[in-house]
Formats: sequence, C-alpha cells, structure tokens
Amino acid sequence: MRGAGKGAVCVTFLLCWLSSHAVADSSLTSGSVESLGGPVTSVRVAMADNISGDGGQSSHNASLQQAPPLSVDDWPMVGQARLKVLFWNIYDSALYTPSGTWQGEGPYQLSLHYLRDIPVHQLIEQTDKAWREQGRTHPLQAEWLAQLTDIWPDITEGDNLVLSVAASGHSGFWFNGEYIGAIQDEAFGPLFGGIWLDADTPQPALRSQLISGAGG
Repeated sequence: MRGAGKGAVCVTFLLCWLSSHAVADSSLTSGSVESLGGPVTSVRVAMADNISGDGGQSSHNASLQQAPPLSVDDWPMVGQARLKVLFWNIYDSALYTPSGTWQGEGPYQLSLHYLRDIPVHQLIEQTDKAWREQGRTHPLQAEWLAQLTDIWPDITEGDNLVLSVAASGHSGFWFNGEYIGAIQDEAFGPLFGGIWLDADTPQPALRSQLISGAGG
C-alpha cells in the first residue's frame, strides 16, 4: 500500500509539472517531446460493453453512427511524437488524416498510446487545465468534463485512446480498438483536439511534430 501511494503521488506530480513546466526540444537532447522512429500502432483488445439498458444502447449506437470510424490502420500518418516529463515517458501520440497531411480541421484521428498508468480523474483535471491555459470558455465545458468522466476508463500502461473528429465536428472515442462513446456536440471535438493541435497548444513542439511529420 505504501508503494502504491508513492506511485500515485509520482503520477500526480508528473502531470501537474507537465502542464506548467514542460519544455520542448526537437533536438531530443533535453526536451519533453521526442520523435519516434516507427508508427504508433493501435492495441486491439476487446473491451466489455459498459452500456446497459435499451435507452443507453440506443444512445450508444446513435453516437457511433455520427462518429467517424476508427481509421488509424487505414489513413496515412501525418506525424508522431513522444511526450516525456523529466526521465519519464508519458505517451506516444500520432496524428492521422485521409490525405496524410494536416488541413487544420477534421477529419482527423489523434492516437495516444500511454506509457504510464493514469487514473481518469487526472485525465479530466489535465483537460480542464489545458483549456484554461488556452483561454477556452465554452458554456458547456463543465458538462463535457462530467461526461468524459463516464466515457473514459482509468488508463493502464499500454492502453490506446483515439479521438476521431469528422469534418462536421462530430467526434468519438475509441479505447484499445473499441468504441466507448462520444459527446454529442459538434463543438466538442475540435475544442478537445485543439489541446494538441491548435496554435496555442500548451505543447507547441509536440504539435509541430504531429502536424508537420517531423516524427516520421
């Protein structure tokens, strides 16, 4: 128990440090973003369906119809990068589009392959913090964060989370190759993806590698 407590404190420290102190260096000698030599692959693991009841299943199916299908194995990669904090690897990220180039909007899919365990409440906290750093003030942000708490699972090392955003703005999340849900608002997908891809991202070096193909 004592070791587990220390691990949780370590992860919390890392994520908090990441939001406010990460310094990127594309030379890979001392920065927090590292180019990858090969493609980031999705982990294909069956996930139990956490939707119960006819109403929940109908909503799940409707959101699946609006969300772009998982295409990271079919679309060409635009770019990829590894996020590091101090000596710790956090995740490998990769951006995919139908053309293999970044057009500044959907359709695109952003894949995060996690290299550490991260509880869902820390993912929510970091999402909220990134939006605040970017000055995002959508009136539904608090509601969206509450919905994400229900959609996302706790992350275990090796897990893969993909955000899929359509040209219309409709979006959905895929976890280890399985669709897990969506927020039914066309404004959400671009705003969430903008944490990584907008010009005012908290991680500009990571964005540069994702959209320019510097990690390929």
